Amino acid sequence: MAVEHDARGPQFAATGDEFIAAQEQEPYPPPPEMLSAFKKLFSSSFTPMSEIAAEAVSQIIRDEPDQPNPDCGMLWRTLVEAVHQLTTYNDRFVEFVVELQKLPDGNCVFEHLPQFDNHWTEFGYDMAIWNSDDDDLAAKRQAQVNEHAFMAKLAVCGVSMLETEIDRAGFVFRSTCEFAPWELVHFPKIEEWYDEEDDEEWPEFRDRELELHNIKILNTKVPLAALWLQLTGQRLYEMRGELGGEHGWQDDALNVKWTGGKGVERALRVLETEVPVDDWGDCVGEVDAAIGARLRRTHEEDRRWRSSMR
Repeated sequence: MAVEHDARGPQFAATGDEFIAAQEQEPYPPPPEMLSAFKKLFSSSFTPMSEIAAEAVSQIIRDEPDQPNPDCGMLWRTLVEAVHQLTTYNDRFVEFVVELQKLPDGNCVFEHLPQFDNHWTEFGYDMAIWNSDDDDLAAKRQAQVNEHAFMAKLAVCGVSMLETEIDRAGFVFRSTCEFAPWELVHFPKIEEWYDEEDDEEWPEFRDRELELHNIKILNTKVPLAALWLQLTGQRLYEMRGELGGEHGWQDDALNVKWTGGKGVERALRVLETEVPVDDWGDCVGEVDAAIGARLRRTHEEDRRWRSSMR
């Protein structure tokens, strides 16, 4: 389940070359073979992705040849940061993971993508909300759109072990369509911070915290729900059942308003929103050409699509 906080740093590369240069300066940089593979991913459309994937993990296989669960932390850290920072390569990153999963190297240990799901849950996948004056706000929002696009594409890429990633859509729809924190009257976690001795600082702190409960947080959430719906809507409809990301503690803590059914009903509710699909596309920004085309479908096409989903 995603949680609403921000754990990303402020540095964002504009190009693949900038990303590689920044990674080389990290206190603990990726091994040369891994950086070489990512450089090819960014620059070469002629090198087969299977070769790029094999090169990226070559040192892991060499250092842990008989390990059924090799340490892939550096690989996933590098991929997470690349997905966040480099929007135009989103489809290439999906292809990279698909080819990793096919590798025969290391007695097929990458068939189960060791630590992938846990790493993305902990470090790469979020539904963060930021204050309007946060540094790099646009870049942070784009990074979050990138990661949701990446995970949604993996959920429908045809690899069976990645199909469960669609459960992440459940929390996205629930958070967007069901939570209404702006209707709460009391905010215990905010009120507990009040200290008469710090009365001068309290109003600013209170206002910044309350901004994270304002209805304007939907400006961040709606584009994410739109992405999941556009990329995985048909699959969600076919599932018919419940989605992940639903827990009892959320009902009171997040002022849940939805009283209808679970699973696909939630997805259909997103379809009924008054926010036009064209506006969703404007919110999402530059994801990639394929997604952009879907988000800019005409209202007539959208009406036909709604009908087919019922």
